[in-house]
Amino acid sequence: MLKSKAILGLAIAGTMLTGPLQLSGSPVLAKTEASQSKTGSVNGKLKEIGNYQTGMSNKDGGIAEIVKYNKDNQKMYLVNGASQSVDIVSVANIKSNQKTELKIDTRLNITAMGQAHGFSVGDITSIDVNTIEKIIAIAVQGATYKDQGSIVFLNYDGDYIKHFEAGVQPDMVTFSPDYKYILSANEGEPREGYSATGAIDPKGSVTIIDIKKGVNRAAVQTIGFEKFDTVKARSELVRNNVLLKPNTAPSVDLEPEYITVSDNNHYAYVSLQEANALATIDLKTEEIINVKGLGFKDYSLEKNALDALKDGQVKLATQNLYGTYMPDGVASQKIGGKNYIFTANEGDAREWGDYVDTGSYTFPGTKYKIDRILNSERNGLETGKNYIYGGRSFSIWDADTMEQVYDSGSDFEKITGKLFPDAFNSSNHKTELDSRSGKKGPEPEDIKVMKVNGKTFAFIGLERISGIMMYDVTDIENVKFYDYINLRNFAGNDIATSGDLAPEGLSLVEAKDSPTGNPLLLVANEVSGNVRVFEISGK
Repeated sequence: MLKSKAILGLAIAGTMLTGPLQLSGSPVLAKTEASQSKTGSVNGKLKEIGNYQTGMSNKDGGIAEIVKYNKDNQKMYLVNGASQSVDIVSVANIKSNQKTELKIDTRLNITAMGQAHGFSVGDITSIDVNTIEKIIAIAVQGATYKDQGSIVFLNYDGDYIKHFEAGVQPDMVTFSPDYKYILSANEGEPREGYSATGAIDPKGSVTIIDIKKGVNRAAVQTIGFEKFDTVKARSELVRNNVLLKPNTAPSVDLEPEYITVSDNNHYAYVSLQEANALATIDLKTEEIINVKGLGFKDYSLEKNALDALKDGQVKLATQNLYGTYMPDGVASQKIGGKNYIFTANEGDAREWGDYVDTGSYTFPGTKYKIDRILNSERNGLETGKNYIYGGRSFSIWDADTMEQVYDSGSDFEKITGKLFPDAFNSSNHKTELDSRSGKKGPEPEDIKVMKVNGKTFAFIGLERISGIMMYDVTDIENVKFYDYINLRNFAGNDIATSGDLAPEGLSLVEAKDSPTGNPLLLVANEVSGNVRVFEISGK
């Protein structure tokens, strides 16, 4: 039994919605009894057919983080940062309309591998599969936060092949669509702060490994943001809405988070989360050609209403606030002959050592507060305005101009507030109504895009309340909510009994590569420590 007081219906800008929720141009949400907080699929387009449990869980996450599917052997490869391991799990026996419990084939000890082959091992952060070269690539951070990381190549069975030095703190790796490049986003975070003795702020960078001539003849280059360090170039970034720490060079301050590559393999797009920006890299010249800020979300507009008050109610309203999109996961997709970037607008504060860039804003006439960015800690914020972390949404951007062409506005909170009034804006390890409203709300974490039966769909994981949103993005001018599935047990007594918690990484499988003959979505849940497999219907 939930301890929180149930709020029947959903208040949006003072209006109570008590019937089935209809988003503009979207399918109707399946009718639920508000007080039951019913989990499952809203419109039946995502169906659970499999689950793999690592045997571990952690309220702080880091267990089942990033998962990738290998069509050649019908196995998935799962990064477990907490145990510095990679799990290899077959999904070959999974079937439609059944729920299959998947079993591990092999658990790779990356620490032991590093000791045997000469690379240091800290966190294991990311993984990708190359079915042309028949290799797996993993991102391995150094033993300390100051050390260079490594990109390690393995064969399908997990045997070591070769490793290459990357920048500091590689956080994400991805192969280009033609498998001729692998890139890593190297964050370079100041994990001991800025003032402690011996503390440094490592430079953020992107490592590009050219494997057109094969792994054994690979060419490696790590590129940084030094070209933006001049007074003129830095000022231009700030004018472009790129958020920078005062008195700090961009090459030090910018922290690459995630990378996606255009389908023509010409450009890589890198999310710079804390800077609220995206960088574009020309892979032919291996140069960063621009860094563009994403601007701000105006929460005073009706379409962007949010629940910002931790007042024990599901109540969306307009506020005198501005959101900084600060995307985590990004994806690229060509639609109608034009390339677009999709972003999961999570938001991220900096809390390193004794440094914090977060303050609070008290809503006039109330006792309620929301986390805000300290304007003094970011060049690019306007004095007198209140900026909060993230956009509580996903967005679509024109890849050529980085102009926003779509944002999901209030959708995520409208939908979850209607379905889960007792657990709305809960954290990812504790059910408490409204506990994240004064922070970043549902926190969209990762986003993936794929065509299914001639349509194009976006899938977005919500890190806090959990679950996966699915949108039809076939027509950029008429984006439609399509489905939402949540397999969390809000009445669970602890993590072990609470179902799926904190989706971190998503992996999509095309129908032609799937063991069921239908497209699949794999979801790695980092708190509950499991990977859930869903079958996708695009009809």
